[in-house]
Formats: sequence, C-alpha cells, structure tokens
Amino acid sequence: MKRDLNLSRTIDIIKSRKKSDPSESYVAALLKASDSVVLKKIIEESTELVIAASLEKRDSVLHESADLLFHYLVLLEKLDISLDEVVNVLIAREGVSGFVEKESRKQE
Repeated sequence: MKRDLNLSRTIDIIKSRKKSDPSESYVAALLKASDSVVLKKIIEESTELVIAASLEKRDSVLHESADLLFHYLVLLEKLDISLDEVVNVLIAREGVSGFVEKESRKQE
C-alpha cells in the first residue's frame, strides 16, 4: 500500500497536545519542558538511528527514523517553526549545488 507523505495528522496531534496535562501526555510534557529535554531526545534518537543503520538492521532503522522524525516535529512545534517553512528552505535550494549552498551559509 502506497501512502502520500502527509505529516499533517501527526503535526495536528502534536499541536493539540499543547493544551493537555503534561502528567497524562508525553507530547505535552515535552512541549512544556525546557528545550534541552527535547534536544536530548533528538540526540538519543539520532544516535540510535545511526547505530541501527551501521548494523544494517532495517526494522530498527524504520522505528528509529520514526522516533527521530516525531521528536523533530515536536521540536519544530516547540520553536514555533512550521514544517512548511523547512520545506520552503529545501525548495529554495533546488538546483543549487550542495557545496555552493553550504559555502553561502558560511558567509552569512
């Protein structure tokens, strides 16, 4: 079964958890915690993904990718950055060499 990459539902759920009780909602707890709590989760999930990929454990890569993506979306919500804003940055980079784009950021 092929599905469109549509994260709207997940993003909407994350947004809705802002009003939830942090003692009853993991997402609410993350959104109310300090930024460092979410950043540590992203580091943890990134590390787990790298380990799974290096061991070529496909199922683990899938699960850790989902965990990382989820926590990334929570971080965006916490920082009041929409996924559309991130996608717009990617679109603006289309057709530009990665080397050129990276060099341009050093000059900013």
